[in-house]
Amino acid sequence: MVRILAAITTPFGADGGLDLDAFEAHVRWLDEAGLDGLFVAGTTGEGVLLEYDEVEALAARAAAAAGSLRVIVQVGRPSTRATVTLARRALDAGAHGVAAYVPWFYPVTPAQVRAHFLAFLEAAGDAPAFMYNIPPRTVNDLSPELAGELARAGFAGMKDSTGDAARFAAYADAVRDVDSFELYTGTEPQLVAAARAGGSGSINGLSNCRPELFTALRDALASGGGVEPLHEEITALKTQVKAEESTVLAVKRRVRERLAERGVDYPAAARAPFV
Repeated sequence: MVRILAAITTPFGADGGLDLDAFEAHVRWLDEAGLDGLFVAGTTGEGVLLEYDEVEALAARAAAAAGSLRVIVQVGRPSTRATVTLARRALDAGAHGVAAYVPWFYPVTPAQVRAHFLAFLEAAGDAPAFMYNIPPRTVNDLSPELAGELARAGFAGMKDSTGDAARFAAYADAVRDVDSFELYTGTEPQLVAAARAGGSGSINGLSNCRPELFTALRDALASGGGVEPLHEEITALKTQVKAEESTVLAVKRRVRERLAERGVDYPAAARAPFV
């Protein structure tokens, strides 16, 4: 079954702090729209610009307001120690699962990536732990071979944001023998191909503002009909968003417009210096 999780945006108030009430309104709307979950404090959520206390606060508010949504919190930091600490705090705050980037900023070896992720997995305990690969942002990469090894070590899933369809297929092959492993694409126009390659669905930014489009595609993939028009609409929306100055700000502006229809004042600003 294909699942759709929103890589949820993070609203900031006029003082630059979290607007947790706007965040909660967004969470409740996405739940009503029928999405399967939330990915909190990821790339679209400006997660690397957040303080530990803020990630913890978002995790707590998301878990309290989620309804039927699954809440996965991205806790990856450049250091293993920081990643482990934040994973435990997010889970204590109510997150259903945690995810972490491949270690970023400093170049690392495959052995160092392995050790980092195994420490993160141990910190997650019985909660589902997810790997997150987005090499254009992290400097470092996660090979399909190492992803398969880590999947067999106990990881629950992975988000692939390489944007490379061939790489996604290689990941799918590498984890095919791991029961219940969840492999998600972060690239919206690749959702159909990813699902047909054996993927679990998508964790993406555009479902923040057009959840009904993604739930319709999820249902079309299940029924086998009406897939292509929805795929084309998603691809066109992605093209529009990428043409703007920032995909994060483009998504936030669209979220603001949709939530305004519900009487919610959702601030669309980013966090400095990313403004």
